[in-house]
Amino acid sequence: RLVEVLKSFNSRTCQVVLGAGAMRSAGLKNISAKHLALASESLSLCIELIPHVKECLRHVMSASQEVLLAQLDRAATDFTNHQSELHRKLVTIMTDRADYHARMLAATKWDDLDQAAQPPVAAMDGLVKEVRKLHKVLKRYLPPSSLRSVFAQIFTMYEEKLSGHYAKMRITSGEGKRQLMLNSQYLLRRLRALDPSLPVDWELEVVVNNIDLVKPYQVAVTSPAPASSPLPATGPSKTGSESSVETRSPETTGSEKE
Repeated sequence: RLVEVLKSFNSRTCQVVLGAGAMRSAGLKNISAKHLALASESLSLCIELIPHVKECLRHVMSASQEVLLAQLDRAATDFTNHQSELHRKLVTIMTDRADYHARMLAATKWDDLDQAAQPPVAAMDGLVKEVRKLHKVLKRYLPPSSLRSVFAQIFTMYEEKLSGHYAKMRITSGEGKRQLMLNSQYLLRRLRALDPSLPVDWELEVVVNNIDLVKPYQVAVTSPAPASSPLPATGPSKTGSESSVETRSPETTGSEKE
């Protein structure tokens, strides 16, 4: 009976959070990172309790009944797998945002930035703010070990996304490359400030250094074709009737005088 209660709790939690059932039953507009973190902690409570419950039951069970305790182990495994799915969902949420910010960074006109411009650009600022906001929320509800586990996955994903987009950037000037480097260094400083224990050993600076400058695109200017020499002017051609001259014989002239 106890195993059935645990299974029911695990299944119902999955339905209302990962299955978004709470949006219908509780009228939530969305399932937020806070809901995912709270669900994860409720599962953690069960995972922590199961070994203690198992020991208590072991003392009152006969040797033949102890085989039933294996069901509690399977229930604990189900809880652990469910918790991992909740953490992956948090990473998936940030993956969608990483794609967006990476596209915005790729669309930034790095070569047009003023030499005195200081980081961050708007796209980098938005990326940093979202990561810091998520960390602030999860820090309230997840234990340090779970927090580090989630952010280790998020940071690995961000490094892959940004490195891939950096490699495709078309930068034409050394100043544009310098601006990208300054913004990348800003990102790394801000993320490392979240928690010194979080791994932020990214190679973005190496990726930026390896970007090859491309020649700026120029529209080909074609010279106009030389003007052809004018044809010599010719007068209008005369018809045969206009060019013919009427001649009269001497005999007709004499008769006309008469």
